[in-house]
Amino acid sequence: MNPFPPRKTGQPWNFILLTALFTVLALTVLSQANPGTEYPGRDSGAFIYIGKQIVKGYLPYHDLWDSKPPGIFYLNALALRLGRGMRWGVWLVEFGFLFSAIAASYHLLKNLWGIGPAIFGIFTWLWGLNFVLEGGNFTEEYPMVLHFLALILFVQLIQNPGRRLFYLALGLFFSISLLFRPNNAVVEALVILFLGVSLLVKRDLKALSTAVLWVTLGILLPLAISFAYFAYLGVLQEMIEASFIYNLTYGTTKFSSYSPLQVGFDYLNLAAWIGLVGYLFLLLRVKEVFKSPHLLLFIFMIIGMPIAILVSDLARRSYGHYFINWLPFIALLSAFAFLTVQEKFLPHKKNQPAQPSFFPLLSSIFVALALFALSGSASKYAKALDRFFNSPDREVRSPISIYVENHTNPGETVLFWATHPGENFMARRDAPMSNLFYPILVDSEISDRLNDDFLEDLKNNTPVLVVDMQRLTIPSLDPVRREEQKIGGIYPVNPPHNLDEVLQFIEEYYYLEAIIKDKPVYRLHGTAGP
Repeated sequence: MNPFPPRKTGQPWNFILLTALFTVLALTVLSQANPGTEYPGRDSGAFIYIGKQIVKGYLPYHDLWDSKPPGIFYLNALALRLGRGMRWGVWLVEFGFLFSAIAASYHLLKNLWGIGPAIFGIFTWLWGLNFVLEGGNFTEEYPMVLHFLALILFVQLIQNPGRRLFYLALGLFFSISLLFRPNNAVVEALVILFLGVSLLVKRDLKALSTAVLWVTLGILLPLAISFAYFAYLGVLQEMIEASFIYNLTYGTTKFSSYSPLQVGFDYLNLAAWIGLVGYLFLLLRVKEVFKSPHLLLFIFMIIGMPIAILVSDLARRSYGHYFINWLPFIALLSAFAFLTVQEKFLPHKKNQPAQPSFFPLLSSIFVALALFALSGSASKYAKALDRFFNSPDREVRSPISIYVENHTNPGETVLFWATHPGENFMARRDAPMSNLFYPILVDSEISDRLNDDFLEDLKNNTPVLVVDMQRLTIPSLDPVRREEQKIGGIYPVNPPHNLDEVLQFIEEYYYLEAIIKDKPVYRLHGTAGP
């Protein structure tokens, strides 16, 4: 039996059911990014804060430094404009991207193996995403739709390798993914590589040269536009240094001994194990699959999954959102696992009429609604709507950010130690320095310069308040607690060369004003709140 049978397109009236299903699933996953009930995470808060500063006219990499490529910053700036300065704009953009990714994955999987495997594959990869999204607004999150679109084009180009615009689109998807985070482009890179090798094996040099030309054009267009834009702003060198050169050092600096394979399975939960079952089924059905017209896709799944695992966390930081890049492969593998169970253990009788697609879609909506209610997502959105329409603050703010706003004047700067620009956003107070990520613990000349810039900004644009956010592995501003960190073995092994000078400056010029929710607040001597 052919594991990749051709499928007919769905009925037009399925559109409403699919839209409802995709909407409920996206709402469920994104409840953890709900601005009405959740605070922005550390990375998300930094991207939102930088986006706000871009809207105000400041330049990334010059006025605000972060090691990410520019895509995430400008997308956040656009989202804040759409939301009129509120995080709801970011949430709305996230919803649009996730909904599109779900729709693209359904189209891919349904055309390969049918409605049942497609729905199962969607539920599986979204289950995994729910565990690694960590509050949302990550660089790995937005390119998901591009990964699935690239896979759709992959399947189409296997059948018809002469479609130039598809190659152009693959190049565009590669560059756009790269401009969010270099590791993100692994799916697009593998698709391009596999298509090129297949044309080379077939010795179809004309098609190969056409593919190379159009893919290259697609890759160069977004990069050329980005480089030209930052060259016009006069910060091209800073952008390249932060986005790519610094990340080469970061990616080769091992921060732990944990295997990405082990960590990824821990984070992705059941989704990773279902993907593993699909992987084993592929190996077990190798004779059947090698007769399939989609043989190249099979090889892609077998080879691509280990590569995605390998490049997901090169620095071994063990952050959950790094493993979002596994999900396109998990979607394919889990759908194939469902197909195998369906064909081998639930054989379809010849005289039994095929079940209309209405029934699996409707039952899937009921399951999605049950998850929406039982997961607490429904109650979160109810609270968010109540806050939006009945509270002066239409989105939730942390107690410490409210305290800071009430005890500082507009225009005064506040340092949230260490690296919590999201609190600056919620407090409506700017940070005093361009380097938002002190102390930088990566050993490089770039890090040394940025750490020096931090101290200089601290002295020249002295913040009125310094709030110790009590991060476990970052040196505390309290000398007694710092000693406890050293004894406990959680003090940085290679701290910045000027860390002691920074801590001494804060200790000399600030006094403890209050402790809000276990967060010590230090005020600059000689200043007073409003």
